[in-house]
Amino acid sequence: MSLRSLQARFEDFDGHRSVVVRWQPARPPAAQVLFVPAFGDEMNQMRRMVALAAEALARRGVASCVFDLYGTGDSSADFADATVERWLADCRAMVERVRAEAVPLMLIGCRLGAALASRLTYDLPAPVAGLIGWAPVLQGKSQLSGMLRAAAVARSQRPGAGGPDARAIWASGQTAPLAGYPVSSVLAAQLEALDASGAPRAQRSTLFDLRLPIGDDPVSPSEALRKRVAAWSEQGVPSDAVAIAGPAFWNVADLVDVPQLIDQTVAAVMLASRAPA
Repeated sequence: MSLRSLQARFEDFDGHRSVVVRWQPARPPAAQVLFVPAFGDEMNQMRRMVALAAEALARRGVASCVFDLYGTGDSSADFADATVERWLADCRAMVERVRAEAVPLMLIGCRLGAALASRLTYDLPAPVAGLIGWAPVLQGKSQLSGMLRAAAVARSQRPGAGGPDARAIWASGQTAPLAGYPVSSVLAAQLEALDASGAPRAQRSTLFDLRLPIGDDPVSPSEALRKRVAAWSEQGVPSDAVAIAGPAFWNVADLVDVPQLIDQTVAAVMLASRAPA
């Protein structure tokens, strides 16, 4: 199946304009997928994989959409004014634009986008058909801590680098540079509080764990991810943890494709939508 259309255009949100890209299949879609982007440079590194996945879904009759959150990518807003609440408002606005009552809606969250997507399900009038997480970060404090550790390592490798760290700056209510982004004290506090470890309001979920294989041994999901999907299943959301052999493509210098992740994502979407395989 070929694409009926691939459309990229600026659209107005509350307080900013952002690029929205839509992939439409050649026939009326069997389902609709909304990609929720990753944080910071991880979003940029994941763009190609998102596009490849969206193209693969369109060939199977599934429409897809990806957009830039407030202050990120090609958004007209300033990242220094970004907050988790503004990002969730953008997500709600996009759901309103793409949702069709007769077509199952699925959310694919990339890294921290998985936490936003899971949190979003509680703001919608009905459960989504499926939630899929790519290397999911389900707690904002994990994302923030990782970036702070990377910043500390970078400072230690620069002779003479000093000054207060980001947490000290946030404590005074100011904006601190972190990984090249101006992170406000408000955003930092909201990331610390963002916790999507509970089950989403979804009919089912699939969380993908990307791991480098050791020798010829098959990869398996981390223990933490296995416990998470077990807990979600016990809470009434049938969930799977799937390990994919591949690099952390969102955190490498060169663009890397992971075809198995695309194939498995398509399979998870088709399962959640109950569309013919």
